[in-house]
Amino acid sequence: MTKIMLLFFLILSLTAKSQKIRIDESLKQNIDLENLESPLELWINFLNSENDRDGAKYWNKSEIEEYGDSTYFQMSDLDYLGIGDKIKNLKFGLTVLSITQLDSLYKITSKFEIEINDSASVTPFIFHVYAKTDKSSADLKLFNPLPLNQQLYMSKCQIGNITYIYPSNHDFDKSLAKKQNRLLRNIAKEFDLDLGYYNYFFTIDRTTNFQLRGYDFHFENIGLEAPSGRADVANKIAYSNGCGEFYPHELIHLFLNPRYPNAHLWFLEGFCTYFGYSRGKTLEWHKHKLKNHLMNHPEINLNNLTELVNVDYLTGYRYVLGGYFIQLAYEKGGADMVKKLLSSGSSDEDFYKALETFLGIKKYSLNEYIRTNLN
Repeated sequence: MTKIMLLFFLILSLTAKSQKIRIDESLKQNIDLENLESPLELWINFLNSENDRDGAKYWNKSEIEEYGDSTYFQMSDLDYLGIGDKIKNLKFGLTVLSITQLDSLYKITSKFEIEINDSASVTPFIFHVYAKTDKSSADLKLFNPLPLNQQLYMSKCQIGNITYIYPSNHDFDKSLAKKQNRLLRNIAKEFDLDLGYYNYFFTIDRTTNFQLRGYDFHFENIGLEAPSGRADVANKIAYSNGCGEFYPHELIHLFLNPRYPNAHLWFLEGFCTYFGYSRGKTLEWHKHKLKNHLMNHPEINLNNLTELVNVDYLTGYRYVLGGYFIQLAYEKGGADMVKKLLSSGSSDEDFYKALETFLGIKKYSLNEYIRTNLN
């Protein structure tokens, strides 16, 4: 996503037209008929704010108090251009598509579209927020979509340290949830990690996941459906789709990353893959797949390992080979050796030095070593 943002930032700096906030003609024709003037005016005033901090006056008090007066708008993906401010991003081209009302709750749907030139544009998101009366002020204010969507469409169940948040029409499997909780407790105990209490938010597919987070269309939701997830370490929430109750990879991140804030990304992802799977598949599954891939591609140079990204849509190099190095360390010296890798530093130089120091693998021999010993 970072490369895409930087690319469009470059394009926009050269070719972007004047900033635009529009209202779709279909919505305009129904504003008076459906008594939607107030929520529309609120949303337009918010979008016309100078920046996120200035727009806080249109947001509800509880979320501002929880997240801060510049980060209260929790749909982080909307900072698509990497500007660091969602309102400034949206000013490059937003059309308000619809407002629907459910009792006293207004759902406001908008399209974020960037014109690249006269014949081309990109639509990263179609998204929604909510407007309703804020009890603290009795005024109509804006709200993040995820908490309200959870109330409308999700159920909860706590098993051990995890509160599972899942679609209300899903038949919850307690046995899988208990299996996951045992796994997390065993990992935390063996590696002296503080296991706290976390929310685990899962959906059956990617589309539902995006919609519940407020994205009716998301540019990443293109192509083959596959299990995936992400960890919101700061807010102690793990998200996944496609694997149901059992997706320990992202949950491990929630208590591993804070303990090792300076660990190299390959070792963090490797740890979570070795002990908690990746894309719902074991490390051995990914290793077998990578071995076949390398046999078919002798031109790939593994000596420059950290320059490699993905094998395909299911397997990434840092997950499978990071997991392989964690496995080697664990088999060599147990938890203590793994801790040494995690404590070795965050730079690529630190990464290669750790492989040589603790596993005896020199950078210039990585290609030969991995191809020979992967399985």
